[in-house]
Amino acid sequence: MPRTVPNAFTLIELLVVIAITAVIGIYTLINSRSFGEDQNLKNASLDIQSLLRQAQTNATANAKCNIGYGAIWQVEFANLVTINLKCMEPVSSSVLKKTLQLDANNTLKPPITGTGFNCPTLPPFTINFDPLTGKVGFGDSRCTSLTITLQNNKTGSTKSFTTEQGGRIYGQ
Repeated sequence: MPRTVPNAFTLIELLVVIAITAVIGIYTLINSRSFGEDQNLKNASLDIQSLLRQAQTNATANAKCNIGYGAIWQVEFANLVTINLKCMEPVSSSVLKKTLQLDANNTLKPPITGTGFNCPTLPPFTINFDPLTGKVGFGDSRCTSLTITLQNNKTGSTKSFTTEQGGRIYGQ
């Protein structure tokens, strides 16, 4: 008489469970890569905002550039992936203090949108922070704010932040 095992699984039941587990695993793996890319985009946006805030803080604190106080601190968007922190003293040309290089996957997404008139729409452009007040300038005093968008070229996702003439810098 054959021996039967109560509560055993059949081969088909085991294969179904393995197939479901494999599908869930593949889905998780694909989404984890996308999640990592989105985190890199978020970090790139926060790095640029941090550079803007550093320039603003240096200007408000009347930080020295090289030889004296009263420097205008600038964040220069040189191209779609290079952002420079510079200071400019009244008697000299600008001095490069720091460069932020975005990776190839995260770049500025033109056009840059602004509120007001004569706002820059493509790099290169500079955002200036006046000494002591930290007031923001975009080249033309009629431009009152800029919204800069970064795009991840792999996933297509975007992250934006806005800089206002009054000095407010915030992400969206």
